[in-house]
Amino acid sequence: MNNQYLMHINTEKCVLCYACVRNCPVKAIEISSLSKIPIQILNDRCVACGACYEVCPYDAVEYFSHSDSAKKALKSKDQVIAIIAPSIAGEFFDITDHRKFTQMIKQLGFNKVYEVAFGADLIADEYKKLFNKSRGKYYLTSNCPVVVSNVEKFQPELLNNLAPIVSPWIATAKLVREEYGPAAKIVYISPCIASKGEAERYKEEVNIQAVLTFQELRKLFDEYGLMEKNLSYSEFDGPSAYKGFLYPISNGLVQMMNETEDLLKSRIITCEGHSDFVNSLKNYNNNVNVLKSHMNIFYCNGCNNGPATNKNTTKFIKQKQVVSFAKKRIKDFDEKQWEKAKKLYGKLNFKADFQQDDQRLPQPTPQEIEQILQQIGKDKDHHATGCGACGYLNCTEFAIAVNKGLAETDMCFTHNSRQHQETLHQLDKLKEKIEDTKEELSTSKKQAAADKTAMEEAHQINHAMLQELPSAVIIVNHKLKILQSNKGLINILGEEAQDIAQVIPGLVGADLKSFISYPIQKLFNFVLNSGENIINRDIHLNDEIYTASFFLIKEKEIVGAVFRNMQQPEIQKEQVIERVTEVIDKNLEMVQKIGFLLGEGAAETEQMLNSILQSYKQSSPKESTSPNIIINPLKK
Repeated sequence: MNNQYLMHINTEKCVLCYACVRNCPVKAIEISSLSKIPIQILNDRCVACGACYEVCPYDAVEYFSHSDSAKKALKSKDQVIAIIAPSIAGEFFDITDHRKFTQMIKQLGFNKVYEVAFGADLIADEYKKLFNKSRGKYYLTSNCPVVVSNVEKFQPELLNNLAPIVSPWIATAKLVREEYGPAAKIVYISPCIASKGEAERYKEEVNIQAVLTFQELRKLFDEYGLMEKNLSYSEFDGPSAYKGFLYPISNGLVQMMNETEDLLKSRIITCEGHSDFVNSLKNYNNNVNVLKSHMNIFYCNGCNNGPATNKNTTKFIKQKQVVSFAKKRIKDFDEKQWEKAKKLYGKLNFKADFQQDDQRLPQPTPQEIEQILQQIGKDKDHHATGCGACGYLNCTEFAIAVNKGLAETDMCFTHNSRQHQETLHQLDKLKEKIEDTKEELSTSKKQAAADKTAMEEAHQINHAMLQELPSAVIIVNHKLKILQSNKGLINILGEEAQDIAQVIPGLVGADLKSFISYPIQKLFNFVLNSGENIINRDIHLNDEIYTASFFLIKEKEIVGAVFRNMQQPEIQKEQVIERVTEVIDKNLEMVQKIGFLLGEGAAETEQMLNSILQSYKQSSPKESTSPNIIINPLKK
């Protein structure tokens, strides 16, 4: 068994609705429109809770299937033992007799079918012993793999409070391994996606061949054409359980330990449900000395409601089915045999060891957060609030995610709306300006014919020179609005920029911030604010490496940049100098004559060309004294 991933987003199905982002408790989903993969689950951060899988309306979120591994094990000549989570009672109540259910599993090829419920009885004894000798130290139960993973990755200060005890199904797997030896194949059937990762944790110690979710098991039943009505009875193998059948209910462990739930006497708090999962752990960490209680905690509303279970049945119906199943199974309970089995297998080592895997990201400075908030138009009154459409608790949390490279400013719907309105307004103004210009030209056509011709010629020469430069060239104002750009620049910005350029040539008036990442925006702002040019800085843009030079054209107002693709043949410096010099010499006189028509645009173009020429004359990659810094636009 080898997990390529636990959770995965199929980008062919994903429509970027951000439902998964909104529901991920640890924000392990990265959005990056500048990347070839616009959305992905960061498996190092993922705790496999399955929240994204459950909430996705387009079935774009998938988990790693172990069906092939299970089939491979079943085809082997070794004994294959299935261990079944007790939550089958709440999931498969459409199968009216558990003995038929057992037979269906054996018809798949399994030699034995063991119940995890007995393993739960064994683990309940371990918790009772641990709590009785805790002497003022308080523990979190470690039965839920999502809880364990969250503590290891995001709240490692609680590691010492995780009960050092394996989960009931791992205890059952150890029991089976002890009984049948190392050659036997073990397959766990579970309501939980995170169990697949938990199996990897104990790979060397127990060696689980596969973890099948209830959904995967149902598909196998359908594939093999197995139906209850066509089969005879078959009992479960191995020791029978007592109250371990109640384990799928969140407070089942408390019942199994024979602990009181009297509020005046109880020493255990039970916490369940993903809605308050992260905050519950934080509050426990901050207030354990006030609470003075152990915490029995599950990410789901008990294992009955794991992410790979039937969602058409309510929590309480499932709970009722589990209780009814438990009553039926313990009706002929043989306490002596149960005690004998517990004594036999209770000698096994059920100790667990957890390791820190800190995935917390460094926090940005208040100034960096404020800058991003200003960029999306949020004032100080809105820092602690927000609509939540982006998937984050408030605007400040969203700004932090943008800084860490987990989100983009375009995910802010209100910011996007303002940007679109501004673009439409600019288009209207541009249209009005064009109409005014047409009217002026029509009334003074004869008088301005010669000047118009000269202007068009000069503009065409300048524009053609910029368009044919092998490098990408852009000029922006202090708000990073595009004043001028060439085809090379539009091409590297991607398809969205190319589409807009069909409507607005050269992207004039467009907001550059919509096309480049936040770290590259900072380079433009640095030159504008400091007046210092940046020469030959290596950057990443749309999965390509470019050498970029940023230079001031007009103090505090206009800045230009040149991007050269380092993965293409090297651009010859002498050729650029020659072409720019020739164009300036031939067109300087003409530009001056028609300056009243071109206005500041001509001066900017002339200054831009001279800046490019001066930049190429004074520097080259070998001569630069500035260290190259590779900036990843996805993460800071």
